[in-house]
Amino acid sequence: MHIISTFARAAAREVFATMLNIEVAAIETEDDVAKPPIEISGVSGGVSFTGKMTGILYLNLTDGLAKAAANRILGDDPARSDEEVNDVVGELTNMVTGNLKSKMADRGFNCALSIPTVLRGLQVSVDNLQSPLSLTSSFNVPEINEKLNICIFARLEE
Repeated sequence: MHIISTFARAAAREVFATMLNIEVAAIETEDDVAKPPIEISGVSGGVSFTGKMTGILYLNLTDGLAKAAANRILGDDPARSDEEVNDVVGELTNMVTGNLKSKMADRGFNCALSIPTVLRGLQVSVDNLQSPLSLTSSFNVPEINEKLNICIFARLEE
């Protein structure tokens, strides 16, 4: 498994446990390398990073997980707006990417982060032709029976 995936998995577990009091369990695979384009569905946050590590991290949540996360942070509201859900997903993506950034900086791969963006859709294909690494990690969220994915396109400067 690539070090970026290892750190991203740890970041997701830490952020979801701290911010949402939700345990996420990585779905273990032998290989985290994905052949682009990568397909995502639901609500996805994206944060770009540039520097010794350059690329983008997508945090992809099912609609159900995105709404549950918003309700955990903002309080239960059956009429929760898409804008509020988007804000929470964007902030969670920012925290996961920031945590990854910190772990990579400890290894000498400093970078700066963009502000998060959020996209919604079914079967959205994402690709980055300038990044040699295409990595994915999937998680089960047993407490609410939902799924979470992290997709990363990256390049590391030596």
